[in-house]
Amino acid sequence: MLKKHSSEFSVFGNPINHTKSPYIHWLFSKQTGVFHSYDYTLVPLDKFRKFIVHFFLFQGIGANVTVPFKEEAFLISDELTDHAKSSKSVNTLKKLSNGRILGDNTDGKGILYDLQRLKFIKKTDNVLVIGAGGAARGVIFSLLSYGCNVFVVNRTINRAIKLVNDFKKFGSIFIVSRKNIKYSSFHLIINATSNTQMNSYWNSIIHLIDRKAYFYDINYSDNTHTHFLSWCINFGALMFSDGLGMLVSQAAYSFYLWHGIFPEIDSVIFQLRKR
Repeated sequence: MLKKHSSEFSVFGNPINHTKSPYIHWLFSKQTGVFHSYDYTLVPLDKFRKFIVHFFLFQGIGANVTVPFKEEAFLISDELTDHAKSSKSVNTLKKLSNGRILGDNTDGKGILYDLQRLKFIKKTDNVLVIGAGGAARGVIFSLLSYGCNVFVVNRTINRAIKLVNDFKKFGSIFIVSRKNIKYSSFHLIINATSNTQMNSYWNSIIHLIDRKAYFYDINYSDNTHTHFLSWCINFGALMFSDGLGMLVSQAAYSFYLWHGIFPEIDSVIFQLRKR
């Protein structure tokens, strides 16, 4: 039986009980004074479309979408933003005044905001993205639009080739083969893989990386460093961050899409760290 929502906003995913989104959006609501009833919904793997249609049919106004439904959310959206079109995935949905559903992807805007907040990025920087899956697709458009030169390294070269071909019309993007390039000067290294244990792979590309670069992991961990950041620290990295700021920033862009107000970020990150 479908859950009848009392909230106008919700995040949909599977699994979902670990989500920080309701707390983040509660802080946004408290900060801005905007009434913002936000819930979370566990969706059976084969029922995403049914749950979303039901949600918007009743009092749903906006939804966030997390794994594994971002690509399906892209397919069911009536209209798409440029970020959603480029990444071919959607993490934010909004019901428009005409009843149509707008799909957006705020992941790329979120990571760029956080990288600027941390002063980890400048225009024309050479950025190495590790991974060529959905997470990489979500952030590359924003990096290219900002003016960075993006280099992609991935365990499966064919997947990297497809990603580069899909994004080359938006800016300077290249494939890096760990076999035929001895060293490149990258200002920023972004781990866009979700694998928790990839030490052997990271070790295989260590010759591409300067420990003086900035290191950023799109993942985050409640209690300790992520596996990638632990590897970076052992490597001798000096400047590094997990993706908690990206999580808050992409949520802020969702809030802005729904309400036209962009919340303040730093205090929310502080509250999450404190927790």
